[in-house]
Amino acid sequence: MTITEANCFYPDPFMYFDPAGMGYARENLWVEGRLHAWLIHPKQEHARTATIVNLHGNAENMTSHILASLFFLEMGHRLLTFDYRGYGQSKGTPTLEGIQDDARAVFTFVFKEPKRFGESVFGFGQSMGGFTLARILPDIPTLQGAIMDSALYSFRDLFQDAYPGVSCSVPQISALDTLPLSGVPKLFIHGTADGVVPHTHSQKMFSVAQSPKDIMILEGVAHIGALNSPWMADYIDKIRTFVETWDS
Repeated sequence: MTITEANCFYPDPFMYFDPAGMGYARENLWVEGRLHAWLIHPKQEHARTATIVNLHGNAENMTSHILASLFFLEMGHRLLTFDYRGYGQSKGTPTLEGIQDDARAVFTFVFKEPKRFGESVFGFGQSMGGFTLARILPDIPTLQGAIMDSALYSFRDLFQDAYPGVSCSVPQISALDTLPLSGVPKLFIHGTADGVVPHTHSQKMFSVAQSPKDIMILEGVAHIGALNSPWMADYIDKIRTFVETWDS
């Protein structure tokens, strides 16, 4: 048995949830003609409305992950979520380098249209999305801030720690190499009961990251599980404060 790069990805094409069913207006977008995205508008914008770019995890597609990001709409912010290559309706086959290129393309798309997306843009990455966001931060220095929830710093290290002695051909691509190179404000969030990605991944990323940076460790919280825990209000307040602090 060999763990390969393909084991990092579990995409599917199904529609799980449409925020339009909750009364949110959304635009159907294509980035570079190949990456499917939604721009979801809050029911009420305010003077400090930002655009939050959501980078989801490695399973299913954006329509199954969007529920974990709707609180940004309740704060009055726009939410741009997208599917990496091979996920949902997006074209191609995912690779670790490829999904980073996809994320760069989405941020470039957003930054080129300030009249549509505003001047204030934040990244919100969960699990693999947090890894991807951390990897590309040096390439998007105008980002107002990066929030990484339950993120891993390296798939190869994650697999080798979980399956010692098993052959692993996943390339060593680590966020520990890029985080020291970016001055974008960073917030790491992780639960101590995460059975998918140990919270030590966020602690290591925080330790090497360039300031400004902050970390929130949630006792007893599972993988991307803060919204289903007693920490929900604290989690949302922490993110709200981070966005308000760094919103230009």
